[in-house]
Parts: sequence; C-alpha cells; structure tokens
Amino acid sequence: MKNQKLCGILPALLTPFCESGVNRAALCALTNRLADAGVHGLYVGGSSGEMILMTEDERKDLLEGVMESVGGRLTVIAHVGTTSTAGSLALARHAEKCGADAVSSVTPLYYKYGFREVKHYYERLAAETSLPVIIYNIPALTGTTLTTEQLSEILSIPNVGGMKFTSSDFFQLERIRAAFPDKVFYNGSDEMLLSGLAAGADGGIGSTYNVQPKRILAVYNAYRANDMKTALAQQAKANELIAAVLKFGVLPSCKMLLKLRGLDVGQCREPFLPLDDEAVEALKKLEAE
Repeated sequence: MKNQKLCGILPALLTPFCESGVNRAALCALTNRLADAGVHGLYVGGSSGEMILMTEDERKDLLEGVMESVGGRLTVIAHVGTTSTAGSLALARHAEKCGADAVSSVTPLYYKYGFREVKHYYERLAAETSLPVIIYNIPALTGTTLTTEQLSEILSIPNVGGMKFTSSDFFQLERIRAAFPDKVFYNGSDEMLLSGLAAGADGGIGSTYNVQPKRILAVYNAYRANDMKTALAQQAKANELIAAVLKFGVLPSCKMLLKLRGLDVGQCREPFLPLDDEAVEALKKLEAE
C-alpha cells in the first residue's frame, strides 16, 4: 500500500550557512516559513541543500536542526547519498535515529559505476534501515542514466518506497508509475511539475519551492481538483520565477530572494560565488513586479 504520508509538495530545503557551519536560527525560520505556507514535508540534505559541499557532521547537524524545528508538523525525507557507501549507510542510520520518515539517495557519484554496482548500493541502503528508501534519479547531474527495466529492478528491492524523478522523460515516468502503483513518485523538475503530475507523480520536490511554496501548492491543488485551467496558469506564473533563477544560478538566486524578503540564509558555499550586481538588481526588479 502506498505511503500517503510521503505524498505531496516537499521543498528541497536550502541549507542556511554561517561561518561556523549550519545556521540553526535561520534554519528554524525557514522551516517555519515553509510549514506556515502549507507544504506537506521537507527534503533535507539533497542537491539544493549543497550536500556535496558539506561534511558528514554538518549534514547530521542539519537534519537534527530540521527535526527539532519541525516538531512532527511535516514529513521529513533525509537525503543520505555520498561518494561512499559507508558514508551513506552512516547517514541513513543517523536519519532513522533522528526520526525521519524516509531516506533518499542519488545513484553512486563520480565514477562510472555499472548497473550491478548501482543496484547493489540500493540493496545495501534498503537493508540498513527500516525507513522507506526513495531513489533519487537525476541523470543530468550524476551521469548515470538508467533504463525503465533497470529502474524497475531497483524499485522491486524490498523497502524501496519510491523515486524522485528529475528527468523530462515523462514516458518513462508513466511506465514505471503504472508498473508500481503502490510506490510514491515525485516530480523533480520545478518547471515541469504539472507535466510530472499528469504522468502520475504523487507530488513534487524542488529547489524553487523554498521561495514560491504557495504558487507550487496552487499548481498541485488545482491539478488534484481537476482544474486544469488554474493549474496551467499557476505553473506559468511559477515558471516566470524559475526562468529568472535559472539565468543567474538556481541556488544562489533562491538564497538571494529569501534575503530580499528578510530571511538571510547566507551564501552558497564555494565553488559557488556570490551573485554579481546585475543579478541582484534583476532579482530585486522581479520582486517589485
């Protein structure tokens, strides 16, 4: 049976930083803001959270801060993927100890691993925790493109609960959705949320949900109410902001938008650089419209 608690709209949480690491005060403010907007949960420590630029201890601190701030109000999925299986398993154990609702992981990073190795990785992860495991399929960043048959093999692993699908191949999403009706599927491309929902996604996980949660919820709710006219209009409005942040860099731009709205979550970590004056002025203009 599908885990309904995992369905819905989950911002891929930005990580607020200060000089010493995770900014717990800003983290609490951000999670409260998103909870007040009505989102269903949070996806913590993923690509939008700059996980690849954080230490294991910082990632644990981030999740602990989120769990403390959320206080049971929202579903929490902890992304635990690292460059090593041992590191991912350690983060999975920590996530279960913290009380997360599920764990998730990208396919193994950096080296060109074969499918046998990718599948074994998820088998290890699924055996390490009693929490549902959400596959994070993002071939554009990992370089690992899996066929429908290969994804089906991974989804058949006991304790794998679903997939975050960040790809424009909605034919593939529809096929695996039909084959696994009891699994939870998330659309992962913000600009194509409505398309993903139409292909069978149970919700979405995205970066720009941090800065336009109500707009994203409007797309989701209109689609579920069979109000396609409103859903299309809300997706088009959401895409105006998405186009702007894509131009200047999604994560730095989203953090700047939060700052312009009175919530300073710090800069993205290097190799990301601060936005230049042109980008900041463009985002200020966007906010004024």
